[in-house]
Order: sequence, then C-alpha cells, then structure tokens
Amino acid sequence: MTITSGQLSRLVIRIGLGINMLMHGLVRIPKLNAFVTKTAVGFANTVLPPLLTKSFLYALPFAEFTIGILILVGGPFSKWGYFLGGLTVGALLFGTTLKEDWAGAGNQLIYVIAFYLALRGLDESGRRRS
Repeated sequence: MTITSGQLSRLVIRIGLGINMLMHGLVRIPKLNAFVTKTAVGFANTVLPPLLTKSFLYALPFAEFTIGILILVGGPFSKWGYFLGGLTVGALLFGTTLKEDWAGAGNQLIYVIAFYLALRGLDESGRRRS
C-alpha cells in the first residue's frame, strides 16, 4: 500500500491539532482555579456575567482535553473532535472580540481555519461518515 501525500497531510493536522488541544486542557486542569481566576479578570469589563464567564472557564480545559483525545484517537472520533474544537474556538472568539483583543482573535481565526481544513480533509479522503 502506498501512502499518499494527502494521507500524510491529514495525519499531520490530526497530530498537531490533537496534541495542541489535549495539552491546552492537560496543563490547565491541575491549576484550574488559578487559570479561571487569572483569565476571568480579562472579562471584567465586558457584558458577560461573571458567573457565566467562570462557568465556561471551569469547563474549558476539560473540553479541550476531550477534544484532543477525540482527534488523536482518529477514525470517526476525529470528525467530532474537529467539529467540537471549531465550536469551542468559536465560543472563545466571541469572548475575545468582546474584550476587543484583536490579536488574540486573529490567532483564534487560525484555529478556525485549521479545524475547517481538517474537517474538509476527512471528506476529501472519501471517509464520509454520518
């Protein structure tokens, strides 16, 4: 069996996004309270209620960790990992733009594009799963 450049490219994006999301969650979980406290300060001057902000921030590392696992496991799980990753970054983008952090929003758009390309690559590989 010959490995194509398309297969290798899908593997590269899967490993890259999977490790990135996994490690975002993994490094934050042990210091969860400090992460939430530090990050919530940046949203103090937005319209978001502190309870909503803190609830989201407490859940975020667990979502990132789970998304990373789904992507790295591969197969049908990667599709859901990419999709949930895109939704998670969309939620982060909402908060980042509320803070008018345009540099951060630009970085998050790169993630959106990466998740889009990863999802699209699954369809182009002929793996059309429901």
